[in-house]
Amino acid sequence: MGKGKIMSQEELHFLGIKVVYKDMVDKGYKVLNVRKETDVNPQILATKDDQRYFVVVRTTAYPDMGILVPHVAADVLKHGTKHNAICLFASVGIANAEGETDEEMGKPEVDGEYYINYKGLQDFPKYS
Repeated sequence: MGKGKIMSQEELHFLGIKVVYKDMVDKGYKVLNVRKETDVNPQILATKDDQRYFVVVRTTAYPDMGILVPHVAADVLKHGTKHNAICLFASVGIANAEGETDEEMGKPEVDGEYYINYKGLQDFPKYS
């Protein structure tokens, strides 16, 4: 494994946003705004076929995947309803591709090589 600097949570989060951004552009979305701050939701505002989309991105290191907590989902859904937007969630997991053990894979390095676990945009989970 390399001896590079381990990514901070903010760096992981921004890498996840870049993964989702590229996927959305490749699928024909027009991205209007991106917010990389971890405490601002949604991270991505986009349109496609005259429909507005709010996308919350959550990124974490291997072996986990980003999760959307209920109070954030509720806040974004409320905001999305006001703006006639469809709310989507993007869960991203990032592993250090040079890691040989689970522990090493769970420490992605700045400017390193990565395995990306991203299954595309998902509907918001339903909490009751």
